[in-house]
Amino acid sequence: MNKYFLSDEQLQVRDAVRRFAAERITPQARHIDESDTFPRALFDELAAQGWLGARVAPEFGGAGCDAVTACLILEEVSRASGSVGNSMNAHLSLVSTLIADHGSDAQKAHYLPALCSGRKLGAFGLTEPSGGSNAGDPKTRAVPDGEHYLITGSKAFITNAAVADVFLVTARSESGVSAFILDRGLPGFDIGPPDRKMGMHGSPTSMLYFDGVRVPRSRMLGAEGRGFKAFARALDLGRVNVAALIVGLAQAAYDAAASYVQQREQFGRPVAAFQGVQFPIADMATGLEAARLLTLNAARMFDAGMPIKLESSMAKHFAAEAALRICDTAIALHGGYGYLGDFAVERIYRDVKCYHMAEGTSQIQRIVIARELLGRYPM
Repeated sequence: MNKYFLSDEQLQVRDAVRRFAAERITPQARHIDESDTFPRALFDELAAQGWLGARVAPEFGGAGCDAVTACLILEEVSRASGSVGNSMNAHLSLVSTLIADHGSDAQKAHYLPALCSGRKLGAFGLTEPSGGSNAGDPKTRAVPDGEHYLITGSKAFITNAAVADVFLVTARSESGVSAFILDRGLPGFDIGPPDRKMGMHGSPTSMLYFDGVRVPRSRMLGAEGRGFKAFARALDLGRVNVAALIVGLAQAAYDAAASYVQQREQFGRPVAAFQGVQFPIADMATGLEAARLLTLNAARMFDAGMPIKLESSMAKHFAAEAALRICDTAIALHGGYGYLGDFAVERIYRDVKCYHMAEGTSQIQRIVIARELLGRYPM
């Protein structure tokens, strides 16, 4: 049943990713979480399928997918493993897509084939230790020095930092916020140890430290002082992609709960026969459907060239709130077993909590939504 009105090509991609995820990612999900180890070989397999460069043009080794298809890919991967989806999204939605959309011909030719093939992995450095919500005013500085810039400062909570080869970071230059492409190993560029996190184990985050890192002007992405503004539309789509990841996790939690209540018996019949179980299942399914529809609608609007600042924030905000309720309910429906690491819902709950902060907190999304609806009021 094609109730989301997907094209034949979109359906083919979704089904292919779903099969791959079931066969290759799901069996490894628990080990990835418990070992907290980045699954590099699995990313090589994702690259071989063409999905690490989903939004990049074929001439650079990408698949040339539209935004809807990218959301379908991310949802299915996240449904199998939140941490794999999280790392994949940072590489695909931010680094590869931003270079593809805003890079010079030389930058595209140099970086995109390696990123799409998985030979190199990407990380995006926006958030700083002082906070991530005021991304338009970074404390990291880029000072011109002849044909180079000297970058000094730090970034925090950077997904893939421990394993990435290519880093896209923002810094304040003379005329505003600029963006730079940094290669791992530059003198003065250090990466902190992996953070210890509640969830998303296997998707490493770390601090980045810049001590006068010398970066050629040719590695500036876009015009000086236009980095953050140029990224605005890509960041809007980034929220949609994160909403797709959230929907994937919520779907996994719902699947686990629906299966469990039909198998678990009490008083001589499956607990699914009791209204006290049926109503929560109904609420879970309704919230999941609404989150997916908001996400796909925003992606379709993007593909149509329409502005999506409002719709992307709505999709991300609603999905994050609904998914947390769905995962919490899934644990409750498992009873005491839901609290055990032997059951996937415990891991899914820890993973989904990440998205109450990542890509803009629920509070920030409310601010964006309200400003789009009511306009800005003076402070």
